[in-house]
Amino acid sequence: MRASELDLIDAFLAPFGLDRSSASAPSILSGPGDDCAVVRPSRGLSLVVKTDAVVEGVHFSMPPFTPEDVGHKALAVNLSDLAAAGARPRWFVCALGVPKSASAAKTAARMGRGMARLAQIHGCALVGGNVTRAPGWTLTLCVFGEAKRARGRTGARPGDALVVAGTLGAAAKGLADLRRGSRTAAARAQLRPEPRLADGLAAGSLPSASIDVSDGLLRDLGHLCASSACGAEVEVDALPVAQGASLDDALSGGEDYALLFAVPRNREPRLLARLPSARRIGRFTEGRGIRLLQAGRPRRLPRRLGFDHLA
Repeated sequence: MRASELDLIDAFLAPFGLDRSSASAPSILSGPGDDCAVVRPSRGLSLVVKTDAVVEGVHFSMPPFTPEDVGHKALAVNLSDLAAAGARPRWFVCALGVPKSASAAKTAARMGRGMARLAQIHGCALVGGNVTRAPGWTLTLCVFGEAKRARGRTGARPGDALVVAGTLGAAAKGLADLRRGSRTAAARAQLRPEPRLADGLAAGSLPSASIDVSDGLLRDLGHLCASSACGAEVEVDALPVAQGASLDDALSGGEDYALLFAVPRNREPRLLARLPSARRIGRFTEGRGIRLLQAGRPRRLPRRLGFDHLA
């Protein structure tokens, strides 16, 4: 027997320890089961908001993804943007698009389990959402974080160091491995990406700008440069390329969710001391555009700079 809408909602909420009655917590005045969530932000902090979606057939297929993988990734990609902003996650809402299926409630419960585990790790509470019929599974989240002074893409200046926290290329290699039917260590970077929230918070006010690497190093660096009206030079030999990944994977692969920082040179030593996983990979320059350097010599940019959602 096919589950009703309310049955599916209950199945999804159960892993969070919630039901359709409003949640009660000091910062949550109204939660799931009400028309709107009502939360109380901390005094003196800005509210930082991000929304993103994962869509079946675009961002994932089941298999090789399990429903738990999908739930985890849907939240992780949103939390990664909070990490780039230097925000601490607090709450989120989730809208589910559900295809017709006799097992829809079971699948939703498993997605909820994957999402709830990651939410618990990072202290982020589900406070509401929506369910609607859809041709395939979609999970659209809106996450809310808090920061004293949130970082953005604007603020890089010529002469700033370009620093990356995390490795590059693993997710692209993992996707290729999964397409070959091989669940390698790299495949986990594709299936269960880990948002670098600890690095984002530890960086504090030292960076002048930041962005996460979701669409590829070169594409996301291009976004940061465009917003800051400057260019960049990337030292290819300094890139933290993941084991087994190619240079093209690292430059253009995307979905690594590493963090890119623009850091004034006098603050660079302090940032590197705070973030053991970080390294300098280049610098910001006058003018526009990105140049690659290898052994001090110019290297041609790859034909594909990253992922274009509408290409």
